[in-house]
Amino acid sequence: MKSLVLLLFVLGQTASESPATPPGLHAHNDYYHKKPLIEALELGFDSVEADVFLSKDDLLIGHFSVELRPERSLKKLYLEPLAKMHETKTLKPMWLLVDIKSADGVAAAKLLSKQLAEFPGLFCRWDNDAPDKAPVKVILSGNMPIAWVKAQTSRQICLDGREPDLGIAGKTGVTPWVSEPWTKHFTFKGKGEMPADQKEKLKAMASKAEAAGQQLRFWGAPDTPDTWKAQKDAGVQRVGTDKLSDLKKFVDKKGAE
Repeated sequence: MKSLVLLLFVLGQTASESPATPPGLHAHNDYYHKKPLIEALELGFDSVEADVFLSKDDLLIGHFSVELRPERSLKKLYLEPLAKMHETKTLKPMWLLVDIKSADGVAAAKLLSKQLAEFPGLFCRWDNDAPDKAPVKVILSGNMPIAWVKAQTSRQICLDGREPDLGIAGKTGVTPWVSEPWTKHFTFKGKGEMPADQKEKLKAMASKAEAAGQQLRFWGAPDTPDTWKAQKDAGVQRVGTDKLSDLKKFVDKKGAE
């Protein structure tokens, strides 16, 4: 009997100390890397971010308009490579976040929808807020034409939600992500231990997202191991970085501990 009690105790300890589910890894401003898209996917990231400007009849990549080049379009750097991976069955489920920098968000979103439709079966289609099984889900951020997107009963793009969307059940078909500026909520600068009250707030926000089936992400967070740890410990669903290799090593190391 004592042996059985001891065994149950050990099993209970093992279960309670098992590592939490690792967060999704997000490549912030992915296009700045030597191999846009490819480098992130090779490292195991399952979401990438591309900033776009509407330029005549195309969507060009760049954080600032002076960076735009015809050869660096969303289609050439992301859509076509994803299509090739899909054809060769090497593509795993992932998210593509498209941040609209142009003033005319409606025109940019319409062109994006047109381009996505050129690749049947690749980009997830949402009918009445229910997704199909296509491998790539597309999230719209930045200058989002919210009313236009919500009016589409069948669409291939969703919205990057904000704090008012957080934790609202039934909105995952429209705002499956909720992204917030780090400095709006926290003063933690990314070194040392995060203050207890801020840890609690971070955990509470992540819990609200989890309960609603959403993914919480912060932008502008200090890109440091201590910040990554705080987010991981709190259960934040998606952690972004400009330091792809460093974040990947951090997550792998923590998972092995």
